[in-house]
Amino acid sequence: MRTLFDRLIGSLVFKIAFAIIVVETILFGLFGGYYVNYFGAEIDRRIAEQISTPGRLIQQEQLKVSILSDAEQMELLLGRHLQQAFAVGFDGTIYHSTDPLMIGASISSLPDFPTEQLRADMTEPTLFTVDDDTGSSMVSITPIFALNANQPFMYVYLKVSTKGLEESQRQMQSVLIIGSILCVLLTSALIFLFTQHTVLKRLITAAQFVNKIQVGKLSSRLTPMGRDEIGILERGLNAMAESLERRTQQHHAAQNALRDSEERFRDFTLSSADWYWEMDSDFKIAFASYKFYQLIEEINGSPQGQSFDKLGLHPEHPEGWQYLQRHLDEHTAFYNVEFSWTSRDGEKQFGRINGVPVFALDGSFNGYRGTGSNITDQKRAAEEQQALQRQLATSQKLEAVGQMAGGVAHEFNNCLAGILSFAEVARAKIDDPERVKEYLDHVISLGERATGVADQLLMFSRRRIDQPKNVRVESIFAEMEKLLVTLLEHRIDLQIWADEADLHTRVDPTQLSACILNLAINARDAMPDGGTLQISCSSADIPPLAQRDTDEDEDIYPPEAEGQFVVITVQDTGTGIPEDVIDHIFEPFFSTKEPGKGTGLGLSIVHSWVEEAHGFINLESVEGEGTTFSIYLPRSEPGAEPEDEVDEIGVFPGNGERVLIVDDEQALRTTAQIILEDAGYRTEIAKSTEEALVILQTSTDDAAFDVIVTDVVLPGRSGPQLIIEALRQNPRYGVVFMSGYPARSRKELDNLLGNYVFVKKPFRPGKLQKAVHDALKLASERAQSN
Repeated sequence: MRTLFDRLIGSLVFKIAFAIIVVETILFGLFGGYYVNYFGAEIDRRIAEQISTPGRLIQQEQLKVSILSDAEQMELLLGRHLQQAFAVGFDGTIYHSTDPLMIGASISSLPDFPTEQLRADMTEPTLFTVDDDTGSSMVSITPIFALNANQPFMYVYLKVSTKGLEESQRQMQSVLIIGSILCVLLTSALIFLFTQHTVLKRLITAAQFVNKIQVGKLSSRLTPMGRDEIGILERGLNAMAESLERRTQQHHAAQNALRDSEERFRDFTLSSADWYWEMDSDFKIAFASYKFYQLIEEINGSPQGQSFDKLGLHPEHPEGWQYLQRHLDEHTAFYNVEFSWTSRDGEKQFGRINGVPVFALDGSFNGYRGTGSNITDQKRAAEEQQALQRQLATSQKLEAVGQMAGGVAHEFNNCLAGILSFAEVARAKIDDPERVKEYLDHVISLGERATGVADQLLMFSRRRIDQPKNVRVESIFAEMEKLLVTLLEHRIDLQIWADEADLHTRVDPTQLSACILNLAINARDAMPDGGTLQISCSSADIPPLAQRDTDEDEDIYPPEAEGQFVVITVQDTGTGIPEDVIDHIFEPFFSTKEPGKGTGLGLSIVHSWVEEAHGFINLESVEGEGTTFSIYLPRSEPGAEPEDEVDEIGVFPGNGERVLIVDDEQALRTTAQIILEDAGYRTEIAKSTEEALVILQTSTDDAAFDVIVTDVVLPGRSGPQLIIEALRQNPRYGVVFMSGYPARSRKELDNLLGNYVFVKKPFRPGKLQKAVHDALKLASERAQSN
């Protein structure tokens, strides 16, 4: 019952009806009150006029004053509620009255008579109301004047009870109230019926329509009943329903697509070899695909809720996790972060992850999403490829060395023949010191020449340190001419010249020679029937990109090239390079030669070295006519290159310092011992690391060694390992390393030997003495810094 009541009270019908009744009650109350007051006043006016009329008529002499003594006539004039009617003289005597008993009486005998109203100056009728025992009454007093009199000589007194007036007013009020109520009810009913038909019915229909939409009947539609506000609402509801139906269909289609996408993504994640992961704003793993979950669970349990550095993965880069954390903190994307782990079977595996940040629509950070993959096979394939590349590079070097074999053998034979001949002649002329010195100078010169040939061989095996120098290009041509003549055979005409004599560039001269040699060998192979090979050098001044001729320079020079260059040109008249392969000739392992004729690494090595020297290569080739390689190297000013060679013996003499010489080659041990003892050092020799360590351990403090001169490569433990053990016993040793097979780069040499003196074999006596002197100086500096 209460629910029904609540629904009734809360319904719009009740509210509208209640509002109508309240409004109409107020309106009719206002209008009814107004009309009740109006009609009451009108009745009062009419009664007052009726009461005062007989007196006025008598005053105007239209009626005789004697009519006051006729009760029937007065009742006809004033009604049945007439109480008193008489004429009072100026002296207070009643002369005429409807009550005969009062004629001749004095008004003083009448109780409660308003004597004060009978004034001599009274000119107009007076009307007032009095209350007495009989109730409320209305009294009218009208003065009567004699002809040309200034004051009344008589007064007409009329008293009428108001009981009839009050009854009339009550009847009128009852009629108005009942009429108002009937009007309110009738008007409310009419307004309600009109509202019910024009508004409520349509609103109820709209509400039912909304309920249908709410339960999913989106195809329902309203029939607009007009162009009023409710009609606009009905059309708006129809448009809303159409939009909802269309969006619901789109939503269902999107849901179906999303479901298909999720199923597709799930299938991909289950079948893909890659991994997919997601982390929240606290950098904790919130989602991991099956493969990633399986991987982490195998090595470290569930990845859920863990950060990357807690998953049991090890970064391959020294700053792997710091690099990753820096990107995470900055909310930026990261790529190719590599790491490793150990599988259950103990095998090392490798992986790579990528990630991008995820932001909400308001810009707040939500976390990361990313992918990962197992790159173990790629790593191993890359290692195998690198090994294969090294093998192929070695093959190419051996091929080049094989091609050089004839020329190198010829050079070595010439050097050895000269050395043996001059040595024999020197021995025969032992009594002639001047002649012996001359012959020995020739022996030394031939030995240095043989050392240069050995340097070229070491360069081709990549066992030589890059040593840039300020070189004159024409001198490099002169040194290579004999070797090139031997390699190119007599069927090829070699022409070498320089446009300017003093063209200098700062490069490793051996590398430059190798570069020219590689290009010459390729040119020889491109001219199987003979031809002409021209090797020349010139200068070129390359303007900045903004100042170049747009028709020529941009096609010849790279955009970043600028300044003065030395141009070394190698031009042949061979078969030329086909257009379909000319863009690939500098790629590693690309070769147009027959199998077994080349590895395809020569031009790749040339290209790499030229770029390392901050230069570039231009290539022009016409098939059937020949090829021209132009090597551009930065030009340098002529100047004296600092020389570190020390040819004179005794420039750096010793002062009795003890030196331990360690080398597995007896001839070198003996030679080094003689050189250092002649310079004033005390020496002792050892042929292995173990023997050297025994000597160092048995030496006393009074006879301690000052410097250790050791070969880098020794049987058993190496020279650096010997030094490590020795410095543990005494960190004040000076150290000199010797080797004929230095490391591949200066950086690698520094990492291997540290901050110690190095001397390359074969060495001159003065150079070895200087090396020992420098080692003593370094040892003293270390001792002072400690």
